[in-house]
Amino acid sequence: MELNVGSEVQRGWRVLAVAGELDIDTVPVLSARLDADVTGAHAVLDLSELQFMDSTGLALVLEWHRRLAEAGGQLRIAATQPPVRRLFDLADVAEVLSLHETVDAAVQASADTPR
Repeated sequence: MELNVGSEVQRGWRVLAVAGELDIDTVPVLSARLDADVTGAHAVLDLSELQFMDSTGLALVLEWHRRLAEAGGQLRIAATQPPVRRLFDLADVAEVLSLHETVDAAVQASADTPR
């Protein structure tokens, strides 16, 4: 399976829509888009079309969560599908990440609100 990544700005947040499967073969695609497109300290990953994520994908998400937090910003995760949410729960990171039901909810929440 392949990975497609779209990118736009909504309410000052860089929103990357990730579709397909995020695994060891496709992590470089998302990593390159994050490096190229996230120039500020706030980003949202729209995972509504992401069917699968493995540990390498999780590691990338956690790396960007840390990076943006260190820059005084935040990475928000929107619209996770059940298999991806299950990975977050099993890895015990669901409480660390800023998870939102929709992209709209993620970009509307105050930048000062961690969850």
